[in-house]
Amino acid sequence: MIRLLGALALPRSARIDAYRTIAGLLEAGRDLESALLAAARSARGQGQRLRALALERWRRALRDGRFAEAVSAWVPASEAMVLHGYGGPNALALFAAAARVAELRERQAAAVAKALAMPSLLALAVVALLWAAGGHFVPVLETISPPESWTAHAQVFRGVSVWLYANPGTFLAAASALAAALTAATLLWTGPGRTALDRLPPFNLYRMLVGSAFLFVVLEFPKAGIDLNDRTFETLRRNAAPYARHRIRAIQRGMRAGMGIGRAMVAAGHNFPDPALVHYIAALEEDRTWAEKTADFVDRWVARSDRTMRGRAAALNALLLCLVTLVTGVAMDSMFRILDAAGAGL
Repeated sequence: MIRLLGALALPRSARIDAYRTIAGLLEAGRDLESALLAAARSARGQGQRLRALALERWRRALRDGRFAEAVSAWVPASEAMVLHGYGGPNALALFAAAARVAELRERQAAAVAKALAMPSLLALAVVALLWAAGGHFVPVLETISPPESWTAHAQVFRGVSVWLYANPGTFLAAASALAAALTAATLLWTGPGRTALDRLPPFNLYRMLVGSAFLFVVLEFPKAGIDLNDRTFETLRRNAAPYARHRIRAIQRGMRAGMGIGRAMVAAGHNFPDPALVHYIAALEEDRTWAEKTADFVDRWVARSDRTMRGRAAALNALLLCLVTLVTGVAMDSMFRILDAAGAGL
């Protein structure tokens, strides 16, 4: 219930605004408790009662020593990973980092949603066309020309459209199950072949979304004075999504074996969070200023990742458009062949 309430009270834009507001108050010299109180009062003054409720819950949890636990119940795992590093004087850096993570995820999610919009609309149009043909167009043609005289793929078109018209509920259930299975595989599956699939959409899109959030956390912790040790990674893993948890665990095993974070990423063999970044961090990890130098590289990577995300989303768009176009072409060709057969029978 709290997770659902969090989605209503703190959608991504509201979370970004809240993080920025709290960071600004901290920068002005407020302590975290008074900053949360001021942000809650500001939200209530704007009529945003659910947001004010969330911030009040955070403030009470802070007083009870349960701040990180309370935040995890209200925000996505990537942002919770950042705020789990809270330890007092580092609060400003962590809230600013949480805002950056949320903003990056917002841009990436928008690129994916934009890429999926048109193919999804066309796919719905094709389904509607087949359903209408099965209920109205095909039955009329059957009275003019016997189906036995139709071509093979025209008969397939007839069978699919008539079945769809008769079984819309079954089709919707099957389509929903397929979408749920693909979503579950993308979000949860970490078994054999996942590393190879991470090169293909939608898996590579999700790896970039999760990996970029993890990378921001890893870079922000040293700036906030938090060591990247086993306890830190245990906290990250505990509050991460299942896919990220598996990847973090693999990196953590390497670090327990005495490797630096870069070499642990390479040894994990997952190319997580990104192949270019893994080897760059490994090359710099002996340098005490590796986080600052990596941050400069990451700034460039983020700019490239936006373009990469749009490119990958465009590739997914093109793939889906090709599939929809193929189905539409077969359907239209079948309809014309049926009409030809009907005309020949007159």
